[in-house]
Amino acid sequence: MPAPARHARNRPPPATFRRVNWSEDLETIRPLFREYRKWIADHADPAPSSQARVRSGLAEIDRLIDELPGRYGPPHGDVILWFRDDSLVACGAIRSLEPTVGEIKRIFVRPDYRGPAFGVPFVRTLMDRARELGCRKLRTYALPTMTAAIEFYQELGFQPIASYWSHPASGALFFECDLSG
Repeated sequence: MPAPARHARNRPPPATFRRVNWSEDLETIRPLFREYRKWIADHADPAPSSQARVRSGLAEIDRLIDELPGRYGPPHGDVILWFRDDSLVACGAIRSLEPTVGEIKRIFVRPDYRGPAFGVPFVRTLMDRARELGCRKLRTYALPTMTAAIEFYQELGFQPIASYWSHPASGALFFECDLSG
C-alpha cells in the first residue's frame, strides 16, 4: 500500500472558510493583502539586475490593494477568507483570465498558521469556488523557494506549464489544473 501524501497525514485545523463580503470585509482583508505584499518584498530577488522588475511588481500589488475589489470582485472573481476561531488567518483570491480560465492569487497564511495541513484544504476551497465561477482551468504560480506550495499544488493536480505572464521574479514557476474532470 503506498504511503499517503504528506498533507493527507496531517489533520487540518478547525477552520471556517467564507467568501468575502465586500461591503463589510474590505478593511479586514486589506491588511492581510498588505502582509502578503510585505512577505513578497522580503523574499524578492536581491540581485541588482532584478530590482526594477521587483519594484514594478510590488507597485502593481499596491495598486491592486488600493483598487479592491477590482478584478477580484464579482462577477468573475472572489476572495476566500479563512478563520480559525474568530481570527482571520488566511486569504486567497480568484480572478478570471479568460472566459473559462481562472487564476488563484494572493494566497497568504499568517505565519503562526502555516504548515502542510493548511494549504491543501484552502486551495481545494479556492478550486471549488473557481468551478462555481465557471472556470474549467485554473492557473497559479510560485517562486522556486515555495517548495511546500509547489508540492501541494502538484498533489491537487496542478501541472507545470509555460509562463502565462511576465512575472517580475526570475525563475517563477507556473501551473495549471483542469477543473472539468
